[in-house]
Amino acid sequence: MNRLLVIAAMALVLSGCSLIDRDAGYENPFYAKYLNTGSALDAQINVTLDALRQDPDSPTLHNELGSLLMQKGFPKDAEREFERAINADRRFYPAWYNLGQVRAARGDEMGARRAFRNTIDHKPGHAQALFNLGMIEEKRRNMERAIELYAKAFSINPALMAVSVNPRILDSKLVDLALIKLYPTEHDRRSMQFHGAPTGWRDREDPTAPSKETTPEKILPPAPAATDPSQTPVKPPV
Repeated sequence: MNRLLVIAAMALVLSGCSLIDRDAGYENPFYAKYLNTGSALDAQINVTLDALRQDPDSPTLHNELGSLLMQKGFPKDAEREFERAINADRRFYPAWYNLGQVRAARGDEMGARRAFRNTIDHKPGHAQALFNLGMIEEKRRNMERAIELYAKAFSINPALMAVSVNPRILDSKLVDLALIKLYPTEHDRRSMQFHGAPTGWRDREDPTAPSKETTPEKILPPAPAATDPSQTPVKPPV
């Protein structure tokens, strides 16, 4: 009996905490006491908090706050903001992608995988999400799938092959195989040469006839040479 009372009390406490957290909103979040350094980052966080107090259902503001909190060093609070952005708009793919990054950073591969897949579902061709999915598949030893994802990501955004743009490329051992897979299609695409229409093609009645620009002028016979009277033979008188 006592055990049941303890469990019931704990449930009420947890329920109360969740209600307090939901009702408190952005009036006094946990991290607010650390926003006193006078930095530009702290100022941006405070401005975004003020905006969310006015518009708590904005996926853009939730996503922005999550990104700022990641920079501040509050990954759990950032993850919650990305989730709130998605709850406000399930199609808001930037929050899906950011959520995938946060989950991947804390080792939640399944959660990250789901978030990156949702990113691609709502934004087909999202190269960074494809690359990150490739990283997860490589770690799971799904090599063929990883190579396919890398190749697709590179075909969409070749800049991802640069370390300065995508430092995580150094963590993969399959990049060379992805490039080999990508080479035939990329080579074929770059080697194609498309010709424009010849000049004056719209004016032709017969597509096979030479154009007016290339039709030679009509050649006239040469004019007879002028006659010199001094050279005309004189007929002798009869």
